[in-house]
Amino acid sequence: MPVVLLTVCGTLFRCALGSAQVGGIGISSQYDLSASIQIEEAGRTVETLLDRVDAYLVDGKWNEAVDTIRQVMENSGDKLLPVAPRRYVNARMACQLKIAGLPPEALERYRSLVDPIAGQWYEAWQTSGERAWLEKIVSEAFASSWGDDALLALGEIAFEAGQYAVARACWLRILPFQPPAGQPRTWLAFPDSQLDLASVRARLVLLTILEGDTEAATLELAEFAKLHPGAAGHLGGKTGDLAETLRTILRESQEWPDLPEPADWLTFGGSPKRHRDALRPVAGPVAWEQPLWPPDRSAPSLSFLGPVRPAVAENAAAPLSYHPVSLGGLVFVSNGSEILALDARSGKPAWGEGGAAIFRDRLEGADEKQPPLATAIGTPRHTLTVADGRLYARMGSQVTSHPQGPGSTGGRGYLVCLDLKSQGRLLWKTASEDQWAFEGAPLVRGDDVFVAMRRNDIRPQAHVACFDARTGLLRWRRFLCAAETPSRAILPEITSGLLTLDGDSLYYGTNLGAVAALAASDGQIRWLATYPRALRGDLQKLASHWARDLAPCLADRGALYIAPADSPYLYAFTAADGQLLWKTAERLDDVVHLLGVSNDCLIASGKKIYWIEKSGPSAGRLRTHWPSGHEQIGFGRGLVTKNQVWWPAREDIFVFDRASGQMVRQIALSPRGAGGGNLLVAGGRLLIAASDRLVALADQSPAKQDPDTLVRNPPHAPRRHGGPAKTGAGTLTFFGT
Repeated sequence: MPVVLLTVCGTLFRCALGSAQVGGIGISSQYDLSASIQIEEAGRTVETLLDRVDAYLVDGKWNEAVDTIRQVMENSGDKLLPVAPRRYVNARMACQLKIAGLPPEALERYRSLVDPIAGQWYEAWQTSGERAWLEKIVSEAFASSWGDDALLALGEIAFEAGQYAVARACWLRILPFQPPAGQPRTWLAFPDSQLDLASVRARLVLLTILEGDTEAATLELAEFAKLHPGAAGHLGGKTGDLAETLRTILRESQEWPDLPEPADWLTFGGSPKRHRDALRPVAGPVAWEQPLWPPDRSAPSLSFLGPVRPAVAENAAAPLSYHPVSLGGLVFVSNGSEILALDARSGKPAWGEGGAAIFRDRLEGADEKQPPLATAIGTPRHTLTVADGRLYARMGSQVTSHPQGPGSTGGRGYLVCLDLKSQGRLLWKTASEDQWAFEGAPLVRGDDVFVAMRRNDIRPQAHVACFDARTGLLRWRRFLCAAETPSRAILPEITSGLLTLDGDSLYYGTNLGAVAALAASDGQIRWLATYPRALRGDLQKLASHWARDLAPCLADRGALYIAPADSPYLYAFTAADGQLLWKTAERLDDVVHLLGVSNDCLIASGKKIYWIEKSGPSAGRLRTHWPSGHEQIGFGRGLVTKNQVWWPAREDIFVFDRASGQMVRQIALSPRGAGGGNLLVAGGRLLIAASDRLVALADQSPAKQDPDTLVRNPPHAPRRHGGPAKTGAGTLTFFGT
């Protein structure tokens, strides 16, 4: 294959000519990426020190071993160390793992050094009630004599706040855990707790009951009764036999009234976990429609040979770029330069007669020429976040990586914060620095605004940043990783990465070969896991999985599900420490939306809709999918209600039973004068965000000629794979060993 040297934007590139060239400038459409992923590792010096610790332990030199471990924790705590293939934790966590596995004599030496200060921290928590003292114990003195007490208390605090995933992670770490013989210790568990383990395990069963997973709770309760026959204690307001108390609570839970689902949809996916049950919609006639903006990009002309983006569940020439949010009966939708606020019931402007636009700004980077945007890899996506009466959005240029070379930076993106109590008054606007870009709309917790950022380089860099919610000023920013992308620093890229927040942890799927968890308080990386990337391809025939523009991690009950753009597979990790639970047994290239979970399945969609087993021996395998034939009809992002899944096609919405995956209803949109798009329930209306308009369906039944079909024997019944549903906890033993 011939090789040529060419200059693009002042930078010299060496390219092999393939069968097609991009943009008429001699760039091969074929690409072959490096498998290397750059992360901030602790380095060989730290590894050598930890190897020395192992030698000290073999020789019984307890003091030297403990002193060396503490030295590493103090000097390299934030750097990453590998603890298993493709899994890294910060050096502090790696040292805690090593301390938890120390021989009793060495552990006693360690505790003689740290127990006094850990005890002071625990007393400080008892005096002040500030959980930061407990977190300090767990982070810096996990295996001290106070570590299990701190875990128990942190779990209780999280439980009272309804943060069940955080409570579970804390209580699980109290339980003893020994790796299989010859295997390294990769799960951090307290080494020798003197707490009542029956009480701890009972709390874990109670969590599962409260989460509504009756099948899993039944299995856990049976295991608990075998481990702790006759154990007594206080739980759920009752005192007595714990197993019997749990049986009573489980039985009573079947009669508990359903908690009302909140009507507001405050961010993409409905919650910072990126999934939530929506209110069950009603699909009546069209109540109103609001024109939106023309599509951000059109298909390249026949005379221009640019990258061909796969159109998954949308039209490539008119993509479904808009994902609205809602608050208090108002719906908000944006593009790169304008934010609209509408009354969800009437479709009229939210405030007065001044029009629907509450924010309008010249698109920053409007002087960018159209050809560079036409050659961009990626599709613009627009969504927002509402928190504490404020609206947050990424605006301006959607290009996050520009070709390397002088004059190639283009326009900048920026964040805005609007005060909804003052009809959208601008509170602050923060622009990205040169060579930096905001990936997508932020998440908010209290005074913290979290957002994914990308630094422009030959290998784009993934970062997570925190800004002050009151001022828009940067608080901290953390580098995660860098890797090559199909653009090869020659073509612009449009990306829309979103963060996920569950309890006190931020999660980010970088689409650069890694997924990471960070502490929301200071951005410290808790763990980072890598996965095999799709390294070869053709820009003229990009694989469908590269269309995962807006597929953030989904956090649920201690598990983290990801659909990375640079892999055709889906993955599940333990949210606490990043251990791989499973990857899908087959390629699911067309999955671009993670919609939610049932008790035993992950629900995902693209050209088709899928139910994927979450746990047990069939974890990662398809249970059902629809259509079962060659049809590829998905068109937009659906929604999950308590008992159903609403999934849009071009001319219909198909409604499925959430648990079984059986279709129960087909709603024809064409007779209503509507079509498919991204679904949202706001103000009692079912809203459909199409490529150029927002359509609201009335919350009343259609006229007599009801175009809906109740499906009793659907023509394409979901295809079932494998046996009955299973439950379990992936690769971890729920009750320890």
